Amino acid sequence: MQKLAEAHQTYNPSIVQPYLAEDVHYASLWVFQELKSKQEYLDYLSRKLNAMKNSGKQFDFRIVDGSHHAKALLVGTECGFVVDFNDDGKVCMINMTAPEFF
Repeated sequence: MQKLAEAHQTYNPSIVQPYLAEDVHYASLWVFQELKSKQEYLDYLSRKLNAMKNSGKQFDFRIVDGSHHAKALLVGTECGFVVDFNDDGKVCMINMTAPEFF
């Protein structure tokens, strides 16, 4: 989760690349279609971070305990990420959701 925060803070999606499974899925309350591959997610993340960089947008990140997940990455106060890992220790699911679902 710390690497995901670092990628957002530095606008650099390559930071998370080595930690992602090839079939990583990304779902979000704010994205209509689930992304279903490492390349698809990295393309999305690259566009998102580029837009953030161009607008000068920065977020505060904090790792917090969850009630449904052991840990979550809180973004500001309104949303955050929870992640699941496969048997190889690679991220296989990233879900951006409201804190109520952490």
